[in-house]
Amino acid sequence: MVSYVVFFGLILVGIVFFVLDLRRPRPQTDLIDRERLKCESPIERRLYDTLRIQGYYVKTQVPCGKYRIDLALPTYKIAIECDGRAYHSTPKQRAHDRRKDAYLRKNGWRVLRFSGRMIYQDLSAVIERIEEEVNG
Repeated sequence: MVSYVVFFGLILVGIVFFVLDLRRPRPQTDLIDRERLKCESPIERRLYDTLRIQGYYVKTQVPCGKYRIDLALPTYKIAIECDGRAYHSTPKQRAHDRRKDAYLRKNGWRVLRFSGRMIYQDLSAVIERIEEEVNG
């Protein structure tokens, strides 16, 4: 009989410590890059990853009025648009892009546009251009 009481007592103590451990505050260990998950295309992800490696704080899909900025460096108020051929080659889409750029500039953003081809084939020139804008 005593062995049963000891056995169940130990189980009860274990449960109490388990529950207390669950209630203990834990440090933030969120390893998921939520901003990267919001990138809408491979060219956005490629540029986002490169900018993060360079040490920049980058936000993605930043709302600005009725528009969204693909990638933003909010510290410098720089809006970066990544233009894929499929979505930015028609006259109607180019007119939309001009209106968007004008709206962003009117709201204090410096706008940079890069084609998917440039991001894939000459990423160093893209980064160089962004750094020029950051520094000057």
